[in-house]
Amino acid sequence: QYKFASDRLGESIHRALSLLSCSATWSAFVDSWRDRSSINPSIASIPHVAAPYLDRLRRHGIPVATSTAPWPPMVRQACLLRNSHPSAAEHLDFVRDEMADFCEKGFWAVLPYAAIAHHPRLRLSPLGCIPQRDRRPRLITDLTFNAVNAETVRLGPSEAMQFGRALQRILFRLRHANPAFGPTYLCKIDISDGFYCIGLAADSAPVLAVALPPMPGEPA
Repeated sequence: QYKFASDRLGESIHRALSLLSCSATWSAFVDSWRDRSSINPSIASIPHVAAPYLDRLRRHGIPVATSTAPWPPMVRQACLLRNSHPSAAEHLDFVRDEMADFCEKGFWAVLPYAAIAHHPRLRLSPLGCIPQRDRRPRLITDLTFNAVNAETVRLGPSEAMQFGRALQRILFRLRHANPAFGPTYLCKIDISDGFYCIGLAADSAPVLAVALPPMPGEPA
């Protein structure tokens, strides 16, 4: 029924469609597509106030609650027609290769719009691609453009969301570190694709869907 390019992403789309057709529910498809959570199963036994919360995320995924009614088909269609940011189309080969990697790791599933259009929670955001000097480009999902961010309820613990003032907070910790434990060391680690290692709740995944630029002749 669908024809896709004979590249890695095209093969992944066919695989996802086949698995979706064999799944009784959307949740069953998601559970069969991705790997288990990267959170250690023993997280609940750690003596920390956040342990029960992290264990709940491990078992059920991160929920995405919205403050507005489901988008009507005409709104979704308008977002689909606008599609991605022009930068994604300009770096189409990179986008497809990167998304193929994500699909093979179970971080994303790429499907034609017609196969997912019936999901009541579906919302579409544009994909963008940021060029970087002497490095490969970076994919971004613009959850602000179509108001997905504005319509999302903030469920994360406020005390855990320490954005901003990073240098001041680090200096404060260094200044007040207990000298009884010896010198203080800093270690900076960049974890590739770290945000994808904790899965979304299956029913929440369509809320954060993105529109990918198709290859010529492919369905959106």
